[in-house]
Amino acid sequence: MYTSLEFNLFLAVIIGAAIGLERESSQQGISSAGGIRTYSLISLLGALCGVFFINNLIWVSIIIAGVFSTLLVVNYTLGSFLSKELGLTSEISIIYTFILGLMTTLNVVGMQVVVAIFVVLVLILSLKSKTKKIVAGINRQEIQSFISYAIIALVVLPFLPNVSYRIDNLQFLSSIFASLNINIGQFGSLELINPRKIWLIVVLITGIDVFGYVLGKIVGNKHGYSLTSFVGGFVSSTSTTQSLAQRSKKTGVVNYLVGAAVLSNLASFLQIFVLVGPLNARWLLSITPSIIIMILTAGILATFFLKKHEKEKIAPEVNAKEGKIFSLMPALKFAGLLIVVKLCTKISLIVFGQSGFIITSVIASLAGLDAIIVTLAEMAGTVISFKFALIVFLLVNATNLISKTVYSYLQGSHKFAHKFLVSAIAIIVASFAGVLFVN
Repeated sequence: MYTSLEFNLFLAVIIGAAIGLERESSQQGISSAGGIRTYSLISLLGALCGVFFINNLIWVSIIIAGVFSTLLVVNYTLGSFLSKELGLTSEISIIYTFILGLMTTLNVVGMQVVVAIFVVLVLILSLKSKTKKIVAGINRQEIQSFISYAIIALVVLPFLPNVSYRIDNLQFLSSIFASLNINIGQFGSLELINPRKIWLIVVLITGIDVFGYVLGKIVGNKHGYSLTSFVGGFVSSTSTTQSLAQRSKKTGVVNYLVGAAVLSNLASFLQIFVLVGPLNARWLLSITPSIIIMILTAGILATFFLKKHEKEKIAPEVNAKEGKIFSLMPALKFAGLLIVVKLCTKISLIVFGQSGFIITSVIASLAGLDAIIVTLAEMAGTVISFKFALIVFLLVNATNLISKTVYSYLQGSHKFAHKFLVSAIAIIVASFAGVLFVN
């Protein structure tokens, strides 16, 4: 990159002008500390201060910085006294502008870093109106929920031991089996629990709830069932599909609700990336083609049904409780279910081989897909091959989609169930094309 002194001084002026433009545009009608000219001069002053410093005129740099700091403090004090406002955003942005100008000539970091800091600064300053709206809509219960999630993810997780406890590690179990003359053999190497991994799943599941809640707050209910169902899919695509099926029986509306149900399942496909990525990135690469095909197929089907929606308008129902972002108890129950599923599938693999593993996984998928996906992610590449894990994933996903069709048939209109069945079959058939991409 060209870094002559002339260019650095010119860049400092441009940086100051851009920051000043943002400050001037965001504070129209409000007394501010300056605009384009003021911030350009501040950044240029910082750049000149850097020039004096690198040319061994350190005292000149200190005097310039001292005078600048004094003027800033005086301006803030008088401004706060006259306006009765104690905001610091403009003053902090002035300090950043001076420092950025200083960094353009001081060469303490690369020019790319200076530009990156400048871009981030302008972005943060431009979010003023949006952050005010967001903060205005947050209540105390939501803040407590965010703090609780931060404790779960950032305080508890790092301190849990990343150790796999097996049956043969637990002396009291080994003693019980020995007293009963039971040879545990291969079962002794079965992993019972890994506290860090189990809690990571709790963090991921509750994190999906948090993401769904935030997305719901952003989307709201003004867009109808399409987007609200998409948000609901991150929490529970099964519950969302059942709710839409019940709605179809009450209103007679079918195409629009089927499109919304397919969107809900599309969201559940997206959250697979969140569940698998932290556990087994290599297996995620293996199943990514299948997931992308499922997402594209679901997207096409959802668009088709939504465009064919009936003229009757239906108002979306709000199922989530206001202020309730996530619940820890369901996540803990899921962790318990995960431990049971992992044990059952591994025991089936030892006793009955791959066929028993598939049957057990398919049966377990009737209760939900997440526990099976997590189990496959932990076993793929070690206990079972990537390709076999992919095939099991496709089979359990197919079972889960068909089970939703059965729920729809029992709780909704038959037209809704039939059209959702056609959509499910299309997604299932298309998903198996992903096997071609795995060796």
